[in-house]
Amino acid sequence: MKATQFKFGGAYSTVEIPKPTPANDEVLVKVIYSALDTAHDACINKEMMGYFTHALKEPLYLGYHYSGIIEATGSDVNDIAKGAEVFGHLQYEPSQVQGSLAEYITVKRSDCAIKPSNVPHATAAASTTEAITALQAIRDFGGFQKGQRVLINGAGGGVGSAAVQIAKALGASHITAICGTKDVAQVRSWGADRVLDRTTSPNYVKNLVEEEAQYDVILDAPNMLPPGGTRLLAPKGTIVNTIPTLTFLWNKIKFLFRSKNAGFVECHSKEEDLALIGKWLDEGDLTIPIDSTFPINEMDAAMKKQAGKKKGRVVIKVADGWK
Repeated sequence: MKATQFKFGGAYSTVEIPKPTPANDEVLVKVIYSALDTAHDACINKEMMGYFTHALKEPLYLGYHYSGIIEATGSDVNDIAKGAEVFGHLQYEPSQVQGSLAEYITVKRSDCAIKPSNVPHATAAASTTEAITALQAIRDFGGFQKGQRVLINGAGGGVGSAAVQIAKALGASHITAICGTKDVAQVRSWGADRVLDRTTSPNYVKNLVEEEAQYDVILDAPNMLPPGGTRLLAPKGTIVNTIPTLTFLWNKIKFLFRSKNAGFVECHSKEEDLALIGKWLDEGDLTIPIDSTFPINEMDAAMKKQAGKKKGRVVIKVADGWK
C-alpha cells in the first residue's frame, strides 16, 4: 500500500509498505480523508508534545484523523462488516507507529464509530481530535454537570470552537468565550452567551474577577490563560489544560489543599464519544470549520497552509489523491 513517510524536519516521500493485518479485536480501514493537526507538527519538529503522541523514530508515518471504509475485520469483531463507513482518530500514545496519511490503517473496533450517512467523510475526518478533546475536557476532566457555567479560552481555535458548541449541547447555563477579534462574530454564532475579545480587552481576566464572575469549568485550550485566571473558578471548580504545562503543574500543587482542581485532557478515541460527535454533526449541533482540502500528493502545500494562518482544519484527501 502507499503511505506518506516523514523525516524529522518535515521532508517526506510516498513509499510502498505492507498493508497491515487487523488483530482479532481490530478492523482494517481504507482511509478516505485525513487531516493535519498540531501533533503532526510536534512530531516532525521533535517537540515535547510529540513524545507523548507518537514513537519518535524514523521513518515516521503520521496523521491521526481519519474517515474511511471497513476493508476487513478481526475474528472477534462481529458487529460491523466490510463496507461500513467509520471515523475516529489514531490514539495519541508514545507507542504509536501508524499514520492515517496512508491507504490503510488498523484500529481497535472500540476506537472507531459508524459515520452518519449524511456527514461527509471530509467533515468526519476534520472533527475527531478537536471535538473529542473538547468533549472529554469539559465532561470528563472538568466534571461538568448540566446547568453549570463554562469559560472557554481560545474559542476561535480547533478545540475551543468545538468546546463552545459542545458545552451548549451538554446544557451549560452560561458560556463565556475568549477569542481574537476576527473570531468574535463566529464564536457568538456557535452559542456563546458572552464573547470577550482578548485583542481589544487584554485585561479580561482582571475585569471578570472584579465582576465576581465564577465558572464551574474553565477550558484553557491554548494553555495561555493570563495570571489570576484560576480566581474565576467557583468552589469545587476545575480548570483543564490541553497539555501539562508548568502553569498546570503549579495549579495542581496550589489546589492540593483546596476544593478546586486542575487537570489536563488526554484525548482518547472511543466509540461512544465518537458516536455522540457524529450525532451532533448529523443534527447540526456541531459545525467543524474546514479551511482547505488538499489531495495527499500536494502535501507541501497542505503543510505550508497548516503552518500559516487558516480559518479551520486542513483536510487531506487520501483515497484517489496519490496521482
